[in-house]
Amino acid sequence: MPDEEEFPYDIELVSASVAQFTYQMQFIKKHYQPITFATLLEHLDRGEKPPRGAAIVTFDDGFEDNYRNAFPVLKKLNMPATIFISTGYIDSQEIFWYDKLSFAIMTTKASLLTSPTLGSMVIGRDVKTRREILKCVVSKLKLVSDEIRLASLDYLYTQLSPEHEWDSDSRSSPMSWNQIKEMSANNIEFGSHSVTHPVLSKVPPEKLTFEVQHSRQRIEFELQKPVQVIAYPVGGIEAFDQNVRTAVLNAGYRLGVSYIPGIQRPNQWDSLALRRVHVERYVNNNFFKAMLSAPEIFI
Repeated sequence: MPDEEEFPYDIELVSASVAQFTYQMQFIKKHYQPITFATLLEHLDRGEKPPRGAAIVTFDDGFEDNYRNAFPVLKKLNMPATIFISTGYIDSQEIFWYDKLSFAIMTTKASLLTSPTLGSMVIGRDVKTRREILKCVVSKLKLVSDEIRLASLDYLYTQLSPEHEWDSDSRSSPMSWNQIKEMSANNIEFGSHSVTHPVLSKVPPEKLTFEVQHSRQRIEFELQKPVQVIAYPVGGIEAFDQNVRTAVLNAGYRLGVSYIPGIQRPNQWDSLALRRVHVERYVNNNFFKAMLSAPEIFI
């Protein structure tokens, strides 16, 4: 677990320490039936119910620490999991746009942030204030059109003038295709998380088609396995509208995964809005067990 005072990237993207993750996976392995979405679809195609206690462990984006920290634990336990990757970042030196923005805000010497889209904000010097500003800025950028988001990011990067280059930082780097291929050969399923990680409901039709189709095609080309599942970037209810659903179906996906909290029962689900249990770094072992044991109460 990184030192929150020294970590220049979005700390909210860190879900657990290796020790926490190991405990969580051991608990799921003992008390539930870990599967992949491919296994789930196989059961449904045969007209069968999923295995009792079925659980799917998921990760979003494609950060290299999935390979470095999570994969050894999963491999040792012989546990499957599903990682949704934004293919445009894989094998690149560029970090994800929201982490690049985090680095810019956390390390800048500027005291004021101004933007035609975002207004003005005093940045301050303490870490807590800067993280609150980051949260506010990212939330606002998720609500605007993709064109405005990209223009705003360019404006902010130039204005904030971070002290250090953000490329090639192992703390926030994406995975390589070689790492993904190794994981794919060892029980890890990969699904789409778009190409460039935009909010899909905010992009124009031609880019929407590209984001959902090209990401799927690239993963299938690299892994020689079918990709039937996409997780919507950001994943809230506002992130995937009917246009996104239609594009996802036209691209050949069978399931769409949101980031709306909840559990799924196949007899009452929306196959293009599957819910997930959120596990964050502040979820201790007892709360983790409670969330899984009584999700209706704790989620």
